[in-house]
Amino acid sequence: MNNILEIKNLSFAYDNNNLILDNINFTINSGEYVGIVGPNGAGKSTLIKIILGLLKPTKGEVKLLGQNIESFNNWSKIGYVAQKAASFNSSFPATVEEVVSANLYPKIGLFKRIKKKHMEKVYEVLKVVQMEKYGKRLIGNLSGGQQQRVFIARALVSSPEIIFLDEPTVGIDIHSQENFYNLLEELNSKMNITIVMITHDIGMITKKANSVAYVGGKKLIVHNANSDIPLSHVLREIYGDEMHLLHHL
Repeated sequence: MNNILEIKNLSFAYDNNNLILDNINFTINSGEYVGIVGPNGAGKSTLIKIILGLLKPTKGEVKLLGQNIESFNNWSKIGYVAQKAASFNSSFPATVEEVVSANLYPKIGLFKRIKKKHMEKVYEVLKVVQMEKYGKRLIGNLSGGQQQRVFIARALVSSPEIIFLDEPTVGIDIHSQENFYNLLEELNSKMNITIVMITHDIGMITKKANSVAYVGGKKLIVHNANSDIPLSHVLREIYGDEMHLLHHL
């Protein structure tokens, strides 16, 4: 497998005195499905912002698709889905197809008319997320789970190699969460898209992901089925207490 993300000796501190991450090393291979979990304030979202070049590390190196993040320019290969509540004003009068096609404007041109081939691509990805019948609907009129499927389609429309998701199931009902996880599993297994997802749902992500990165105490510990360290030991080190995983039925 090719390395799609490489983090070497990375540390980050706000104002150079509040150390959040200390000497983190982390590699993600193409085609993996990786979960990132940890207590609130542990640095999960900070890590994603560093990976995406939104924050500069105090020290260390980040490479995305083999390119240093400081000079990275292949953003069409990177998808990002944030928490619905944090990223979207549901009263904004945009249709589903408008929301998805907006991610094509770097290719189309901001003031140019969208062409038939572009709209065909929009409906191609809407079909992937089973939302092709909702193209003319106002996105604000959809349920939370449906909206997140549209945001997945928006990320897919530029044909990314990797999609980062920052707690995308917050505020979504349990049934929609199950469907959302199943969708991500299909994108990973059938389309070979690398998935990196921040979540608090430890039970579900340990069941779905190839590996899970536990962030806490300024450290990052990766655990997968082949790890020698028992998961309970990792949880105790990151969270401070023994935790029991609750899988959805």
